[in-house]
Amino acid sequence: MKVSSLSFGASSLGGVFHDLKEKEGIQAVFTAIEAGMNFIDVSPYYGHYKAETVLGKALKDIPRDRYYLLRKSDAMAKTESIHGTTRQSVRRRVYMKVWNV
Repeated sequence: MKVSSLSFGASSLGGVFHDLKEKEGIQAVFTAIEAGMNFIDVSPYYGHYKAETVLGKALKDIPRDRYYLLRKSDAMAKTESIHGTTRQSVRRRVYMKVWNV
């Protein structure tokens, strides 16, 4: 599969810029994928996991081979001293957080 030239930035799903109804966010994801976007960017900082949750609902019925998902690590978080930035700690957080999407 080829990665699309444009990506879908999921920050809006978390209400980063303004309140967004969940149904509208899900429709935005469908529209983006139908338009050919297959690269999706999400972060736990987008609405305190809200973007990940809405994105997960939007993607649940879309075949996994139709998109690439980039989830930013929280390695630079203020809690860095607690979580650490070692390869092992980043990997652990990715596996723990993947359930949000």
